[in-house]
Amino acid sequence: MQSPAEASDSPTRARILAAAEERFAAFGYRRTGIAEIARDAGVAPGTLYRYFENKEEIFRAVMREGLASWLETARRVLAEPGTAIERLARLGEASVDYNRENALINSVYRRDGEIIFAPLVEELHEQLVSENVAMIADVIRDGIREGTLRDVDPERTAFILFTGGDALSSQSHHPYQEVLPLYGEIVMRGLVPR
Repeated sequence: MQSPAEASDSPTRARILAAAEERFAAFGYRRTGIAEIARDAGVAPGTLYRYFENKEEIFRAVMREGLASWLETARRVLAEPGTAIERLARLGEASVDYNRENALINSVYRRDGEIIFAPLVEELHEQLVSENVAMIADVIRDGIREGTLRDVDPERTAFILFTGGDALSSQSHHPYQEVLPLYGEIVMRGLVPR
């Protein structure tokens, strides 16, 4: 097996992860086999083992890369110019788009991840929450300084914003894309100075 440093930038590794993500999304973790992932990636099973020890390691890599991809998107969106309100609104829109584009793997993450890899999912979710809350809190601080947001506790408010949106994305009663704008409107009305 290649060292992680050698393997992490490999186009072959990227193809394996893309194929695995599609397989996990379509069939779930349990009904996805190494041979199928290898075939879909266009590599021999032996080649796959040069990059990953087993299916669990592939699943972990898919989940970690999904988290990294979202965090990169969030950082990019929040770095764009605008008021704090505009930046938070763009983050909400980006979240809807990201969840729509990654709906299948997100369902696998929630369905199979919680059942099969509870410690991994817990670790990744803690990282997801803490990094998102930190980014959102920074924007809230900017808004307080610029006078576009009330003087609130940035960390607690960011936690409420993020976990509320995250909870909405995982429920199935109402489409996330339909309820998130209302959630955003309600939250923003509470944050804007009166």
